[in-house]
Amino acid sequence: YAPGISDDLLAPLPAAEAAAATAALTATTPPDVAAAARRAPAALPTVERFADAPVIAPADAPAIASAREGAKVRPASLNRMVATMADADDDVARDAELRCLANAVYFEARGEPLEGQLAVAQAILNRVESGRYARTVCGVIAQPRQFSFDKSRTPRAGRDWDTAQAIAAIAMRDLWEEVAPKALSFHATYVSPGWTGKTRVAQIGRHIFYR
Repeated sequence: YAPGISDDLLAPLPAAEAAAATAALTATTPPDVAAAARRAPAALPTVERFADAPVIAPADAPAIASAREGAKVRPASLNRMVATMADADDDVARDAELRCLANAVYFEARGEPLEGQLAVAQAILNRVESGRYARTVCGVIAQPRQFSFDKSRTPRAGRDWDTAQAIAAIAMRDLWEEVAPKALSFHATYVSPGWTGKTRVAQIGRHIFYR
């Protein structure tokens, strides 16, 4: 409160006076200024990375990579990122490797938590990069006795397939941290393959992952 200011000045304007003031402002605003104001987007928070300072993203920001340092700016959840991958189905239709990865996610992990589906995709990509398996995604998936699903089957259109395509695109573009670090293998919790020489790194949903 400032001394000398009347309470009348602090009270809200009556509706009629407020409307008249708005009309007067509109009438006196130059057309180019008004047009620029209509075109201007709402201000968005921006974040820079300096030295070792962490990257903090707005809750609904899309996943993007910093052009200067390759730092990933992520949305608040994997679910939100999956929802933003509207172009994933187009990419899958054009890219045979991405389609193979999406098929594997769909048949090996549909119905699992999103993190579990992503871990399956990342494990397949880890195999490609390891040099111990085939050099392509499709080659890894086609190797004998590695994946149990029928490779001739076609995913059924719907939410599960849309999710599998989005998860495959996220994994292929490296848009999310590794869920099961360095995992190369996984099996369902209800089987016991008796593997030796493998290190368990995570259990997500009904899958256990190993490196």
